[in-house]
Amino acid sequence: MKINLVSLMLAILPATYIHLPAQGIKISSGASLVVNGSANLVLANTGITNNGQFFPGNGAVMFTGNSATSGSFINGSSTTGFYNLTLNKTSNGIQLGRDISISNILLFTSGDSLFLNSFNIDLGLTGTLSGEASTKRITGRTGGYIQSTQVLNAPAAVNPGNLGFQITSTANLGSTVIRRGHQQQSGASIYRYFTVTPTNNSGLAATIEFYYFDNELAGIAEPNLALFSSANGGVQWLNLGEDDINQGANILTLASIDILNRFTLANISAPLAVKLIRFYVVPAANEVTLHWLTSTESNNHYFAVERSADGMHFMEIGKVPGYGTSNQEQQYRFTDLWPLSDKSWYRLRQVDIDGKISYTPVLMINRNFNTIQPARLYPNPVPGTTIFLSLNSDKAGERTFMMYNQAGMLLKQFNVSLVTGTQLIELQTGLLPAGIYILRQQGNARFNLNFLKQ
Repeated sequence: MKINLVSLMLAILPATYIHLPAQGIKISSGASLVVNGSANLVLANTGITNNGQFFPGNGAVMFTGNSATSGSFINGSSTTGFYNLTLNKTSNGIQLGRDISISNILLFTSGDSLFLNSFNIDLGLTGTLSGEASTKRITGRTGGYIQSTQVLNAPAAVNPGNLGFQITSTANLGSTVIRRGHQQQSGASIYRYFTVTPTNNSGLAATIEFYYFDNELAGIAEPNLALFSSANGGVQWLNLGEDDINQGANILTLASIDILNRFTLANISAPLAVKLIRFYVVPAANEVTLHWLTSTESNNHYFAVERSADGMHFMEIGKVPGYGTSNQEQQYRFTDLWPLSDKSWYRLRQVDIDGKISYTPVLMINRNFNTIQPARLYPNPVPGTTIFLSLNSDKAGERTFMMYNQAGMLLKQFNVSLVTGTQLIELQTGLLPAGIYILRQQGNARFNLNFLKQ
């Protein structure tokens, strides 16, 4: 069993090391663990569960031993903040069970990796990575990210948080958030991407250096790497190429980048995704019909139709063959003959001939026809210049949508052709400063959606 902290406070004084045995430590709700000064808390083949408060002082929390990664964990209902966090195991790694923050150093001394496990690490303004290598690093193919926030005014070879995205620009970017994740983008990239959100995001003429590890290459030959950019959170990608690849140092360099958004590396000769131009779902009394259109396809093997009862756990309910490689508009249709009785969520999993996959955004429908189905915006917050509107319409026709800022100023107007059913509509917002914006449908006082621009 674990050591439970149930008293109001347990203080660890600044001795050289405080070792906790394999039973681990649990901070109960209402309790506190205080590390005074530079004391080091060592977790040998175990982890920490924080349901109360943890005060890290200026010391380090060190994971040691050789237990399975799942046995070295950071869990709990409270977000845990660390000053220094160190992986110093002889084998295996650490697994997150919730979000954490680090204000000084995340150090990789020995062991395997820190697995994000769909959770996030915030380095804030002062935290940094140290000691990462191909065999001991941050990874998280199921999701999650690590981020750093820095003020970048005319940055010269600045690598915020040592995350591996170095920026040089004569422009003042202002406060800039750099997020690094390790999910493969559109089923074709390496296992690393960055989402970069500066306050000023135009005319940057920036040179960036994208760092990566050999273990993240996903079988792509290094000489074939190119930088890809996405303005809509990874839905569509633009091949930017490369100026230089240093294979020994694992760095790709590209200059003259005016806008920063999401970036990844992939094969320079391969597009990252099928271009989806419309996806809509039409519910009926006894069935649900899905429709989608593509404008271009490359090595598209098939689409798998997936359905969920809760919006999180999806199962495949059918397949539709793809057209392989095509530069013409292609139309697809699939009918769910045994739909769920109430709410259901649908998405498409596109599979290439070589097995690489990508997913569409999710559409939610409600077959309780007396219920008004809410409209949604995706992604929200908006990292780039594109947002998708998920909307149900009871009849086809032209609609007008207006985008306002918080002062009520009309910024943009969209004329959209709707079909009957629930559909996904792509809206180009253009470059916007960070803030809250409002999307309204003309003539419909009930339609009022807010979204956040990062």
